[in-house]
Amino acid sequence: MKKRLVSLLMVFVMLLTALVPVAAFAKSKTPVWDKYSNMGKYKVSSFTFKVSGNDFTYKVWYPKDIKKMSKRPVILYCNGTSANYIKKPTTVKYLRKAASYGFVCLTNTDENTGVGTSMNAGMDALVKYNSKKSHRLYKKLNLNKVGLAGHSQGATCCMNLASKGNYDNLKYFKAVYACSLPSPALADSSFQNCPYDSSCVALPTLLISGSGITDNAFISPPHSSLKPAMKNIKNDVYCARMTDVEHADSIYDTHPYMIAWFDYKLNGNQKAAKAFIGKSPELKTNKAFQDFKRKIYCKKATLVDVKAGKKSFKAQWKQVKRERGCQLQYSTSKNFNEKSTKELLIKKTSSAKNVKNLKSKKTYYVRVRTYRKIGGINFYGKWSAVKTVKTK
Repeated sequence: MKKRLVSLLMVFVMLLTALVPVAAFAKSKTPVWDKYSNMGKYKVSSFTFKVSGNDFTYKVWYPKDIKKMSKRPVILYCNGTSANYIKKPTTVKYLRKAASYGFVCLTNTDENTGVGTSMNAGMDALVKYNSKKSHRLYKKLNLNKVGLAGHSQGATCCMNLASKGNYDNLKYFKAVYACSLPSPALADSSFQNCPYDSSCVALPTLLISGSGITDNAFISPPHSSLKPAMKNIKNDVYCARMTDVEHADSIYDTHPYMIAWFDYKLNGNQKAAKAFIGKSPELKTNKAFQDFKRKIYCKKATLVDVKAGKKSFKAQWKQVKRERGCQLQYSTSKNFNEKSTKELLIKKTSSAKNVKNLKSKKTYYVRVRTYRKIGGINFYGKWSAVKTVKTK
């Protein structure tokens, strides 16, 4: 009887397996995208307000149970030209979704946000509400974790808010998500009148656009928008384009990575980070995207001095705070030929190194560069100027 029951059970399991598609058991190749395509675990509430100095309405989405929660990270969302959350209801969808992951999200009805003035005023209001006892956001905002997001002219707004010397609120901003960033020429034209200088930006930035003709050829071309911004921004920059997506749809179609980006950069979520870091980041392998690039920014090291010793030398360099350490390279060849060159990785706790067991009365060429380890990969800065030393 038992053998018969076991046999029937095995037949049932085999039939069930045959009926369930194989894909149901397959591991997703885009788990980060899949997660942030769906709502998070928190219920969401919202409110609106006005500020003195302009006629715009500001709207905030936040976790409904925020009073029971720790301080929340903030996302400022800047509108594209002629768009706002009333005219473009899809904006509400992804800001509500971000709030369901624990963010406090702010936007307004300004349809020309580019210079950053109206969104800076909104940030002023959030700072005030965070210190006002009677307000629902009292002491619930983590002002050390504020992200800037924007589409089209709104991406220009992000650049201006994040630029050194423009606004006092820069001290709060920690990361940027710039979707379909207009070229500097377009931003400076009479059509937008909101010039920006990406070389003044020093925040981690994710540049996303569509590869459709409107972005590719007119608004956010790789050669005149994405490439210069990636080169000029003085921090880590990641860049990709969503295949066959046009400008008008680029922010809504790519927003799951916007939420993931801020969960990584503001909250330190390492599962979200897998979309951007490592040898095969999801944004690179996701077949819906193309042209993935990244620049890991390392400050240039300065080699201060190299002093000769008996069959040795002592190298000294300026300490670089953010980087993990320095790579010291020395060679008997001024061209640093591979066969005659050696190198050492030195942690940032040190700013000097004694190199021993060298040849006596030999000239060595010495240089250093900073490095950072992200996602298990070492990334290096530019080499310092070379100094020569002759051992004793």
